[in-house]
Amino acid sequence: MATATLLTWLLVTQASKPAPDAPSRPAPVVNETFVADPAWKFLGKDLWFDPKGRQVVLRTRVVQDDVSLEFFLCTKGAKDHETVLTTEAPPMLIQAALILSGAEPGHPVRFEPKFEPPAGTPISIRAEWERDGQKKQADARQWIKESRSGLVLQQDWVFAGSVTFEDRRTKRPVFAADDGTLFTVANFASAILDLPYRSTDANAELSYVAHKGQIPPIGTPVTLFLSPRKPVAAEPSKP
Repeated sequence: MATATLLTWLLVTQASKPAPDAPSRPAPVVNETFVADPAWKFLGKDLWFDPKGRQVVLRTRVVQDDVSLEFFLCTKGAKDHETVLTTEAPPMLIQAALILSGAEPGHPVRFEPKFEPPAGTPISIRAEWERDGQKKQADARQWIKESRSGLVLQQDWVFAGSVTFEDRRTKRPVFAADDGTLFTVANFASAILDLPYRSTDANAELSYVAHKGQIPPIGTPVTLFLSPRKPVAAEPSKP
């Protein structure tokens, strides 16, 4: 499906769903001292698009800081025991917002007939929060480390793009990430963002844990800024 068609389908499909908790007109959002920039386009609960910066703005909250991980971000109440952050933003609109930013969805992990790692535009994730009245920020990868080596995550997540499938009972399309699987550190076919190599929660293979001491205290509201990673310019060849 072409990117423009996919984006239209995502927005129209999500808009057709009942959303009693979503305001019909976006009011100024204040959460602690957080205030949404008026220039941002409100897309849904806890979710904006910054046209000037071409980035997605996503409000989240810390739920774990010292556990084995399968996820970095999940929908609130879905996988809270094995993720660093949760959000109440609609999964389908997160995917649509990433497309608006210029990111191109690739494909989720494939296990059959042979393993193919997730692919798509690399995504930069900057985390911003407040502590003792001071604004803090960090590269989100610093909050995750490899369980055996202790090295922090080095590679960007990629915009795999979650899949849509037909419900066998209702015959209606289902967006896989609606199960709460958003940004993962173990490969999931339903993930919106995933790591571009084989990763698992199994002890015998590459697995990740929360980087305690780097992550803000549990309960801290965190704003994520997501944008397509700009390609590194090649050095000019020497004569």
